Amino acid sequence: MHTKLMLLVYTNHVRFVVSTGNLVEGEWTVVQNSVFIQDFPLDYTRVFAANEFSTSLALSLHDLSVPYSVVARLNHVDFSRARVHIVTTVPTGGDRVHANMQSYGMLRLARVISQSNAQNAEQKQWDADARLYCVGSSLGKLDTKWLRDFYMCAHGWDPQPLTLDARASIVPDNMVDIAVAFPTHNEVVSNVYGKSAMQYIMAKRDVYENPNFPKACLFRVQPRVNRTVVHAKAIVARTGEWQNCGWVYLGSHNFTPAAWGRLRRKESPYYNNYELGVVLPNVKYECRSQDCVSKVVWENANVPLPFCPAWVPYGRNDAPYFNKDIQ
Repeated sequence: MHTKLMLLVYTNHVRFVVSTGNLVEGEWTVVQNSVFIQDFPLDYTRVFAANEFSTSLALSLHDLSVPYSVVARLNHVDFSRARVHIVTTVPTGGDRVHANMQSYGMLRLARVISQSNAQNAEQKQWDADARLYCVGSSLGKLDTKWLRDFYMCAHGWDPQPLTLDARASIVPDNMVDIAVAFPTHNEVVSNVYGKSAMQYIMAKRDVYENPNFPKACLFRVQPRVNRTVVHAKAIVARTGEWQNCGWVYLGSHNFTPAAWGRLRRKESPYYNNYELGVVLPNVKYECRSQDCVSKVVWENANVPLPFCPAWVPYGRNDAPYFNKDIQ
């Protein structure tokens, strides 16, 4: 269970909370996280019409085995002002998961982006214009095939109907513009909170040293607060000719196949974790340069990310921080 979700019920409203930190003291005091919060009106004398957000939330709670009596109370919540899209992952298994594979992980992300862009996912012309800056606290078993699949999903495309050769033809390796932002060894060991913060960063040496691991995709994480460790899980997607618009994901998903799923040819996708997050569509960026975002704006409000989305690749002597406790 990796989902971080709270529904706080008050007299006249329900507070929807999605965070990147677990409900433990250390993750709220010694490492940097992100939280999305929105309040929705509650009126037990009325039944409000369902929408895409409320339906997604109800299904997500069902997947988490929340009692139907609790989920039914959402009928009295007015979700009409919701502007984010819920993205979840549920481990492979169970009748609902097998019947709704398109509703989870990177395939759910593809559907959200496709709907947000109002584009036809079956169009034949491929216009790959996204730059993805993907932050996480766990380093997964990445390879170029998985990165390509995720990159296509991030444009609203479902790669499943295509063969691996067709995917590689449409999106060559040099077109996959993904920065996997993960703390370096030196950044973690020099943090002001010492071992108290180091324990929350998860990477294994054998994963990094696998010949198929795309080391060239590793980028540094620049925390907003100097000498701290970023535990947030986020994707900053820049699109368009000027790279000044796009979308942002915040939630529990690390940038790993375990979290987002792995597509399999002629088989159903494989999902490993319970995850939940939100996509903020129609984001605007103010940029210092092509490789540095200075401000993220959504719905006319600043998005206070705990890191600076700056495309700074690992140096020659950089390596991820390896957590010895998980070797």
